[in-house]
Amino acid sequence: MSGRLSRGWAMAKASFAVLKRHPRLAVLPMISGVVLWFVVGLIILSMVPVVVSGKANALGTDSTGQVVFYAAFFVALYVLTVIAVFFNAALIFCALRVHAGEEPSIRAGLAAAAGRLPQILGWALVSATVGVALSALQNMLKENLGCLGSLIGGLFEFGWTVVSYFVLPVLVVEGLGPIAALRRSSGILRSKWGESLAGEARFGLLGILFFLQALLLFFIGLALALSYGPTALAGLGPILMTLGVLYGITIVVVLQALGIIFQSGVYLYATTGQVPPSLDPELVEGTFRPKQ
Repeated sequence: MSGRLSRGWAMAKASFAVLKRHPRLAVLPMISGVVLWFVVGLIILSMVPVVVSGKANALGTDSTGQVVFYAAFFVALYVLTVIAVFFNAALIFCALRVHAGEEPSIRAGLAAAAGRLPQILGWALVSATVGVALSALQNMLKENLGCLGSLIGGLFEFGWTVVSYFVLPVLVVEGLGPIAALRRSSGILRSKWGESLAGEARFGLLGILFFLQALLLFFIGLALALSYGPTALAGLGPILMTLGVLYGITIVVVLQALGIIFQSGVYLYATTGQVPPSLDPELVEGTFRPKQ
């Protein structure tokens, strides 16, 4: 775990150096977050009449209602996935421009993503479907096998993450459809790192540590607000809670940008053999490694 953390920290530092030189790369994750929360708000508002009328209870008991509920859930998930994939595709285009020594353009990134909209819609459908299937499989394995089932389910999820790692860069650069892009992503991995792989370029563990800091700040503020009544310390509570929320949002935006910056650099290395001068060659080349 310490090795994964140190490697994740090194990748984040290298990517952050790029982000510091081109801070506008963080704009797209910010826009994506705003749009996602706006759509989530619309979805919640659309559910209010159903809940108030009492029809929500019928959805849980009636078979037709359950079908409608799960269909609506999947449609909502698909819409949110389309939004996330669209803005990630725009960010990949901008990051690739940075790696090529050019200045990124938010407008050009959005235009590039719009030009790949059919591919994005197709990949969002594949991604959402596989995500739901993996979640259902993991729950089933956990119920039947306990911790062993969770481990097996996690391996399936890891395998999907690795195989699909280059799908978005392939969609943006090569314009392939979702299935062809998935095959291309898998082919890039096999040709560069071999058949059986370990490791992946994610900042998950590092992100968890930062999120724990945000949660700690939030709950300290909550404890102050609840424990001290109308005092100066109680007034400090809402401030700390707000800072915790803002810190958490900042972490999401920054890690999203850093992940795309590094991913696009790894794609360039895997397809051209050249490591972008903005990234550390040792980190990029060691993103994946053959299993021993």
